[in-house]
Amino acid sequence: MGTPSTRNYKTTSTLQSKRHTVASVTLGQDGFADTNEARYWTQKLGIGSSKKYDTSKNAKKYAHSRSLYIPPNREAIAQQVLFGPLLTSKHPPFAVVCGPRVNLYGTSTTGSSFVRALYQSGNTKTNSSSNENNPLVINELEPDRSVQTGGNLALGASFRNDGRLLAVGTDAGEARICDVTMRSTIATFSSNTMPIRSIEWFRNGQYILTGGDDGIARIWNLSSTQKTKPMIQLKGHGDVIRCTALWQQEKKKKTATATSTQQQQWTELAVTGSYDHTIRVWNVHNVGVEQQKPKQNNMSMMMMMDVDDDGSGKKEAEKEDEQSRCLAVLNHGAPVEALCFLKSENNPDVPMWLLSAGGTTIKVWNPLSGQCIATVTTHHRKTITSLLPVLRTNYEDDSTKMKTISQRILSASLDGVIQIHSWDPKTGAMRHLYSTKLTDSITSVATDTTGDRFAFGTVSGHVLFKMKGPSVTDKKSTKVPKAGTYSFFQRGMNADPNSGDYTVTTKTKKQRKLNKYNFALKKFRYAEALDEVISTRNPKNIAGVLEELGKRRGLTHALSNRDEETLEPILRFVSRYIKKPDYTSILVGVAHILIDIYGDVAGESDEVDGLFRKLKHQIKLECMAQKSLMLLVGQIEASMTGSATVTPSL
Repeated sequence: MGTPSTRNYKTTSTLQSKRHTVASVTLGQDGFADTNEARYWTQKLGIGSSKKYDTSKNAKKYAHSRSLYIPPNREAIAQQVLFGPLLTSKHPPFAVVCGPRVNLYGTSTTGSSFVRALYQSGNTKTNSSSNENNPLVINELEPDRSVQTGGNLALGASFRNDGRLLAVGTDAGEARICDVTMRSTIATFSSNTMPIRSIEWFRNGQYILTGGDDGIARIWNLSSTQKTKPMIQLKGHGDVIRCTALWQQEKKKKTATATSTQQQQWTELAVTGSYDHTIRVWNVHNVGVEQQKPKQNNMSMMMMMDVDDDGSGKKEAEKEDEQSRCLAVLNHGAPVEALCFLKSENNPDVPMWLLSAGGTTIKVWNPLSGQCIATVTTHHRKTITSLLPVLRTNYEDDSTKMKTISQRILSASLDGVIQIHSWDPKTGAMRHLYSTKLTDSITSVATDTTGDRFAFGTVSGHVLFKMKGPSVTDKKSTKVPKAGTYSFFQRGMNADPNSGDYTVTTKTKKQRKLNKYNFALKKFRYAEALDEVISTRNPKNIAGVLEELGKRRGLTHALSNRDEETLEPILRFVSRYIKKPDYTSILVGVAHILIDIYGDVAGESDEVDGLFRKLKHQIKLECMAQKSLMLLVGQIEASMTGSATVTPSL
């Protein structure tokens, strides 16, 4: 027998690294947790559970936050959520890219159902089921407007800085420029059929940057007549371009120092992140000016080269010009999913910071030198899908009651975990502060410019909307605004009258509720409107709806795709009232359309065939009656003409 071994063998379970649970991630990374930070996000915005921080020592500084759970109109992934610029209304426009359309919320000027539902979610008296952990769920929340994409799947969108135009990228390789107010497509740019994953607006509002599955970033001119030829093509990636970002620094006066000259030179940069694990930095400064000026240098180079008949010299010159725009190639080490630029403070060597997210890591770059400043390994268990800077205001532990604004970095991934990191704009350092988890996988995160509203898009198509509640310490002003000022006219209809005011009361009738068929016509559901009005058995209403459908060119659509049960009432009405002089002109056209649509399927249903034979018999009887009347009219006219020509006898 052999001697017993003295080696201590370990099982495979002990050799494996400890798996981080949601609770361990929420408590913080590397044993660090900021209670004030957690209290801020849970109490102000309702991101996470606030039960842990609701104590007598930590009184709430904010009222009940607004939480709304928006279901999708159809089963599709919420590809992107985004906020537009704040224009005239109190709420910025909010868009959801889901399916073959982009749904817009908060854009109605007459009253938005989205805004009403949002404030209803914060009213704890009328809605006791809505809180930070259980947001208000609206089963049928209609968007204020919807931008169509021609049946193609929308993958990305971007608002212009004035909020009037929306650029949408589709899976058919189209970049559509749509009017938000009119919901019409102004221009469509397309160079191939490869999907466009990311789209960005330039600051001037005339150019857009697109990137897609062909690995080429393109810059398009809105005023160009060539819708299939971009201004510039930025080539170099070997795989899908997943995300893009633009850095457009404000113009500064030129100085004699070398540092300011270098900063002035790189005022416009474009960054593209790809699934080939690389990030490319492009110089897009004065793109439009270079396209308008005659390129004398390129012409001289072409004269020196031996240009073939097929124009190979010109192609080589364009290729060199496109390659010269690439300033740096950064290797992230994983497929890049998100990019964002951040300003630098008091650091002349790094005028801006670039953050990239891929896999479960976040990297901080100097985009001009290509140097990786920091690599942050997060505790996300799945791929990071969103990375964006957010603002944090009003610290709870601020005893001076001064408004303090700081910047945070928010990351979200497919495991549903949301992580908040601190950010140092001088050194580019990041540190984990707070984490929480949603029930669904997160595909996109967006916030407004003030950091008071957040939207989380999920794989299931649902969108979780969060808005901060009003401050408990801030009291509303009870002072009556001065007459004639803007605030005086914005008091609202519930304002109390002042002493000496004349109160004018009017007897207004209650607005009449629309009928079912009128409501269906308003929603452009023509077939449903026709079925509803047929069920009323009122010939005047039925004739009115048929006439309205004819004016809208929707009569053929309303009569098509019907089965035996829904076609029978229409045929009975036509065969019964086609002889009536008041309805003959309308029903003759309806009969022609019915014969054209259902003439090929004759003989499949005995009831439908019998109704068509009845219609034929009624028309035949009417024709015979008209023929008899015409003969009678002819006889009467002949007798009256003969009596008029006979001279009276004397």
